[in-house]
Amino acid sequence: MFITTPLTNEEKLIFDFDKNNINRFIHKLDNDTFYLGGKIKMKHNDIINLNSIEQVRVIDKINYEKFGGPCNSFEAASIYQHNKDIEFIENMIKSYNKIIEMRTG
Repeated sequence: MFITTPLTNEEKLIFDFDKNNINRFIHKLDNDTFYLGGKIKMKHNDIINLNSIEQVRVIDKINYEKFGGPCNSFEAASIYQHNKDIEFIENMIKSYNKIIEMRTG
């Protein structure tokens, strides 16, 4: 469920923050696909939830144990950006879950 109309001031703050930040992801779609956290190939209409976020983190951990850290500064920057994106998406999901909880009591 995607909430598009905030009902309270708290919801409006969350909605405005998320709306502004979502716009920076729009240009990253290529042929309607993207890689969540740089790891899981998804289509723009696939559902992203906290389980998806956890899968990305498990893959990251496995890759780090298998291959070690980044091999150069470009890879390090890419990993950093993917981690920030995942953190943003996770916070957005939690915010919307909070709104749903507030609305349903």
